[in-house]
Amino acid sequence: MGAKAPPITSAAMKADAPMLVLWRRKWIVIGVFLAFAVSAAVVSKLLDKVYSTDSTLIVSANSKGQTFDQVQASQALARSFEQIIGSPNIAQLVANRLGDGTTKQYILDHTSSDPIPQTQLIRISAEDRSAARARHVANTYAATFVDYARRNLVGPTEARISVADLAPFPTEAARPKPTLYTLVAALIGLAIGVALAFLRDRLDRRLRTPGDVEARFEIPVLGRVPRRGRSEASISAFNESYRILRTNLQFAAGRDRLNSVAITSGGVGEGKTTAVIQLAVASAEVGLRVAILEADLRRPALQERMLPDVAQPLRPGFSNYLVEEMPLQQVIHATGLPGVSLVPSGPIPPNPAGLLETHRAHGVVEQLLRMHDIVLVDSPPLGVAADASILASSVDGVLVVVDLTASQEDVVADAIRRLRAVHAPLVGLLLNRDRGAEVSRYDYYLSPKPKRKRAEQRLAASSGDGASQPASPSGRRA
Repeated sequence: MGAKAPPITSAAMKADAPMLVLWRRKWIVIGVFLAFAVSAAVVSKLLDKVYSTDSTLIVSANSKGQTFDQVQASQALARSFEQIIGSPNIAQLVANRLGDGTTKQYILDHTSSDPIPQTQLIRISAEDRSAARARHVANTYAATFVDYARRNLVGPTEARISVADLAPFPTEAARPKPTLYTLVAALIGLAIGVALAFLRDRLDRRLRTPGDVEARFEIPVLGRVPRRGRSEASISAFNESYRILRTNLQFAAGRDRLNSVAITSGGVGEGKTTAVIQLAVASAEVGLRVAILEADLRRPALQERMLPDVAQPLRPGFSNYLVEEMPLQQVIHATGLPGVSLVPSGPIPPNPAGLLETHRAHGVVEQLLRMHDIVLVDSPPLGVAADASILASSVDGVLVVVDLTASQEDVVADAIRRLRAVHAPLVGLLLNRDRGAEVSRYDYYLSPKPKRKRAEQRLAASSGDGASQPASPSGRRA
């Protein structure tokens, strides 16, 4: 025998959990990412372009030669002059020199200056929606300050100041920068999207995958039922899943045989009634005599599903058997399915739970087993009333249906808690509408591959001396 595969540990499941969350919530991540990126791209395109350019001044100490101390002194003078350049008084002088109605506040808001580190240079920056005006303001500012410094600062400081470089004409806008803004917004959107994905998953108590169920409940999954589509392959996969469930139920109780199984769910509409019908059909296929007991006395639906052409409710039914004490044979009805009989619910009683607690109700499954090989009980949801918990004591096993498109973790947990509280023989879970149980999982069993069939036909036609050759008995893989 080959080496046994290592079991999937809880540590491995936890390591994969972040990736599973991101995959499950991928549309949140993608949506937020795209929203931020597209919004940033659109807004940056709509914003007005702003152009920026710089003029440069040079400051030096008024002395011969360039010793280290003189260079240090020049750099100190540049830093001192930079403090004066940004004053409102200089801004007013620049506005006056422009002479086009420019205000002092505009100059203060649209210009800046800073000494270039480790140099004797001062950079004067100006920005405007017009590239030409930005250049004009920067050069005017530099010329204005040079004139001001020569009149007021050169004498006391014995410094020299002049324009080292006039502002060039800007050919590209300083802002906005669509590529940069979009990239930054995309990264922020990705981070927020991931955070929202984990938050949404944390708040979402739905059970979406078999991994969710296995991680939160230590109960075996006996079957995975896909959605039933309209195609032949989809219907075949749907039916095959119940054959697998039938087989798994045979071994679920170990050496004991499950002659009676109650099928229930945590909430309404999770597919328990459909599961009862399909499991009955799958059991009848192997020659078992099946009795279906419709014990959902509150919202019976079996007759509508199994006998849609019968308009009038089947009478007598289970409630008649419990109240009127009539023979059991009178409440067993044919369904038209070979090997499958039905005990319908009968008239809805005012107190279903009270009827199900009677001695006659507790013995009905045993009485049915005297005439059938297996009894399937359609129980009401555990979250609706105590009926299912009462019925659980009368059967060999209980199967809980979990709808992977709607079931909530707390609802399923409460259902399991109710069953354990009455020591019910809970044998496993049935995952309904499982997207992971797609048709491709059953391709091996459903139909031969078309390409394989065509290849075999060509092989048969080309082999031998023209005599007819026997075709392959099956297109299936060995």
